[in-house]
Amino acid sequence: IHCFLGGDRGYLQGTGHRRADARAGQLLGPADFALLSSCCAVVCVLGICLLITMSSDESDRGESQPAGRITKGGRSRATRAHAADASSGGLSSAGGSAGATGGISSGRTTVAGIGPMERGGAKARAWFNAYGQRRRGGSISGGVVASGGTGTTAAASALQEGDPLRGFELSFLSLSGVDDSVSPRTLCDISQEFSFVEWGVNFRAEKQGREPRYASLAWLRLLQEEIDRRQQSGKFAPIHFAAHLGGEYCIDVLKGDTSLVRTLWEDYGFLRVHLCPTQAHGVNSSQLKKYLPTLKSVIVALPQVEFVLLVTKETRALTFQLMNDCQPNLAFLYDAEDGEAAIETPTGGSSQPSKVRRPAPCPHPGIHCGYGGGLTSDNLASELRKIATAVGSSRRPVWVDLESGLRSRGPGRPDEFDLGKAWACIRTVFDLDLPRPRPTFASR
Repeated sequence: IHCFLGGDRGYLQGTGHRRADARAGQLLGPADFALLSSCCAVVCVLGICLLITMSSDESDRGESQPAGRITKGGRSRATRAHAADASSGGLSSAGGSAGATGGISSGRTTVAGIGPMERGGAKARAWFNAYGQRRRGGSISGGVVASGGTGTTAAASALQEGDPLRGFELSFLSLSGVDDSVSPRTLCDISQEFSFVEWGVNFRAEKQGREPRYASLAWLRLLQEEIDRRQQSGKFAPIHFAAHLGGEYCIDVLKGDTSLVRTLWEDYGFLRVHLCPTQAHGVNSSQLKKYLPTLKSVIVALPQVEFVLLVTKETRALTFQLMNDCQPNLAFLYDAEDGEAAIETPTGGSSQPSKVRRPAPCPHPGIHCGYGGGLTSDNLASELRKIATAVGSSRRPVWVDLESGLRSRGPGRPDEFDLGKAWACIRTVFDLDLPRPRPTFASR
């Protein structure tokens, strides 16, 4: 410091040490040292801010990687333990894989100055965060979030005595078919505000990352990194995902191979696995009954995973046998085969689907059941009432699964996950204020 401030030249040359030391007190007074200290502190703070900014930008940047088969990953033991312990309520939009650049249709409500327009990125997160404040004691009134309200809406308060939805318990709203068109960050933001949301990811080897509705493995790694980052930050709520297996992935499980399911659970945090052994999902369903003993062995070997079996005319030879000897981690999804999920119009909208029949659930009271097929954002409330009537019990929690009813068409996008439709479904369920079941296989 003395040298840079013009200290004695003899000091720099190795001579005049004492003379330089004597003059140092005159060259650097207390005020000079205070100024230098302040400058150093400012430089350090600016450096730290720059590092934080670079780290945040890097975490939001998506990377394009080739798709491939699922392999063992490097998910931390702490993350797996957290996923296994998740016990409160839950992937594809029109956004980019790293920033949720697509739109979210707001519907009728305007929250905190965000009007009914296309929303993406930070605006989307602000929208969901504002609407989600009702879960914490706020209410939405006049387009602005207000605290201290009751948090109930006209839809919830309109449930009259005798309404099938009174006391009806919904364990999950499963939104399936997510893919690379939506940011993992946006999905996590939604899940942290609405714990009843579950994201369904389709798995089929020949289509993975190559067709809509099938997320790439690179996208799954980004999802894993986002969940790990949130867990390490200390602001993490359980985020719920279900794997829908078709093709050879499904056949491997039917044959008794536990490696794939174990990988999905340990490395990616999937707590539920759907088996879809039908022709439409690339599986020869003519001899499903022969897989009964091997499938049972997989279910017993992984009690921490809930296995969901699709119930249709094709699968009844297998499903009926399993219903006779149910395992606690086995569930059934009733698919309405006679109803189209949504009939697309030339403008990308959807018309009303045909009427579908909702069968009664498995008679065993302890078995978790779900309903899918023919569900759209437009008819969800009315179909929930039909399902509640079919279930006929307020102590029988079920979930609903939507996939085709969440798709839209647009220029250059023939089959796209519509985050606006997903949001409309979330709003419908939230406004109905349906009770959630206690933490079990049916509600984790």
